[in-house]
Amino acid sequence: MTRHVATMAQAPINHHPKRPQFANKKTLNTLHQTSFLIVASTSIVAFSPLPSLLRHLGNGSSISSSSSPQEQAVKILSVLSALSASIELFLSPIVGVWIDTFGRKQPASLLYGLITLANLGVVLYPSVASICVSRMVNVIISGFLMIVANAIIGDVFSSSSSSKDGYDTAGVPKVKEDDVHGKDQMGSTIGRQAAAVSLGFLFGSLVGGRLMELGERAPYALASIFSALAALNMAWKMNDSLQYSSGAARQCTHHWNWGLLRQKVRDAPLSSIQLLFHYGSHMRTLALLMLLQSAPMYMGDVFQVFARDEWGLLPKDFGGLIALFGILGILSNLSLSPVLKILGIRKFTLFAILSSLLSPTAVVLFSTYTPFLIAACFGFYSSAQKVGTSAAMTSLAYDLGIPQGELAGQKASMSALLKIICPVLYSWLYLKGKSMSLDVTEVSSDSTPFLGIATALGKVGGKMPFLLNVLLGAVAFGVTWKNI
Repeated sequence: MTRHVATMAQAPINHHPKRPQFANKKTLNTLHQTSFLIVASTSIVAFSPLPSLLRHLGNGSSISSSSSPQEQAVKILSVLSALSASIELFLSPIVGVWIDTFGRKQPASLLYGLITLANLGVVLYPSVASICVSRMVNVIISGFLMIVANAIIGDVFSSSSSSKDGYDTAGVPKVKEDDVHGKDQMGSTIGRQAAAVSLGFLFGSLVGGRLMELGERAPYALASIFSALAALNMAWKMNDSLQYSSGAARQCTHHWNWGLLRQKVRDAPLSSIQLLFHYGSHMRTLALLMLLQSAPMYMGDVFQVFARDEWGLLPKDFGGLIALFGILGILSNLSLSPVLKILGIRKFTLFAILSSLLSPTAVVLFSTYTPFLIAACFGFYSSAQKVGTSAAMTSLAYDLGIPQGELAGQKASMSALLKIICPVLYSWLYLKGKSMSLDVTEVSSDSTPFLGIATALGKVGGKMPFLLNVLLGAVAFGVTWKNI
């Protein structure tokens, strides 16, 4: 009896239940389905605010102004974008604490419901105010839902290295031989999630453009239906993945830790840089790599302005280009699993970064639209370049004992910071480059050392944002080569 008790005392405590394989599969499938529905909902109304605001402002339903309706609409949308990104930056770490405290399922269902209510507000009472509220809610909560998705994927994979049979006789977790394979599986899952998001964006953009011809109520009504279906799917079909997460992440008490919440509120303005300074050099390197990979995604309206001014693309042509990007994103993420099995996570990340360099290089070197289009098709794996970085950050967070919700919140806060900085930076580079496109004859013949510089800058001109993307990609390749 004494020997039996001693043996029991030596056995490690299993802090999380063993996860049936079918439960993992159901959880991830439900996540992919729900992500498609909610992204389709937000994409259906993504391009609706501008024509809707123009209609209301043109009808004189707002306060009179000396500015034209188009100028007023652009100013309103610019303010909404900056304000939404600022709110997302401040609240993202708090949302991370929320889903670590109450689980993933209930907060996500509530957020989907808020999107439904905001869209219904435009259906029932279309006005400048209701359109602005719907726009902000869709933009802010879309960022929060990425926190939930990343946390769920982290839950499913984070505890794989410490399952019930993963301890030695001293209670120390064993290092499993298939840890690298597990990261590849995580990368494949992230790829399928990205494919679901891309498919939802493609579907929503195409359908929303058609419905706008029927008036503003039609797209918002359909968006309300899709977001309501997403809420119901999450509430009824999703297994709360927090119960399968590692012991460090299992803080699901269903009661607020007010001391922790006050700390997060105080630290929220700095949460966007915590991954760079609070978790050691390896996490800092991965966070820097994610910044380098993410910055080109937040060019704002610069790419559309460049395509119109330099390539002469009409709005319908630009819409077709965006649809092409959506299709390429779906193809790259759906084919991700077999490619990862062949290359592994490190080689694939390097390959994807090289793919991302093709299209901005084509813009810098050529003046026509066709080379860019060809380069984008050949470099279609560029949309998956963050898969390896995300998998490495999730694995490292588990090793460091960082809750997955907290990690996802800090990543979203870091992305929100990019949403504020990058549009301003890219706009400044584009305008500065245009102003530097001067005739070299204006340069004095006495300033021969500067003539070559002026000529080179004059040729680059408005392509400065794309030149920055080439430089960022080159640095990202070097960081990946040395650290992943």
